[in-house]
Amino acid sequence: METTIYYPEQHPDVTVVEVHGEVEVGESGCGVLSRLFGSLLAGGDRFMVVDLQEAGPIAEGAYAELLGLYGRLRLRGGDMVLVAPPGEVLKALTTVGFGNLTPILDDVERAIEQAAVKAGALQ
Repeated sequence: METTIYYPEQHPDVTVVEVHGEVEVGESGCGVLSRLFGSLLAGGDRFMVVDLQEAGPIAEGAYAELLGLYGRLRLRGGDMVLVAPPGEVLKALTTVGFGNLTPILDDVERAIEQAAVKAGALQ
């Protein structure tokens, strides 16, 4: 699994985390996400787009990390938008209940716009 983090030029209050490849149980998958999310939160990031378009199979523990991230962001007055294409990842996100908590979109630019609106409304 690899990740890419960037801050869109038009919306610097939004952090985009792209997840590439299979997210396995253990230090090379879920552990990486846990440390990454913890570091971003410690740095003050509050509005995130987690892009799972290039993610392969995702271990259950990674969904728990995403739920934890969502909760920590909300406690800090922030929010999260997920991006997932149709398929197994979207099905799993829906089954876990993410659709009841936060938007799940299939377009990164729309997700960034939605997160930026939330950032502007909540700041």
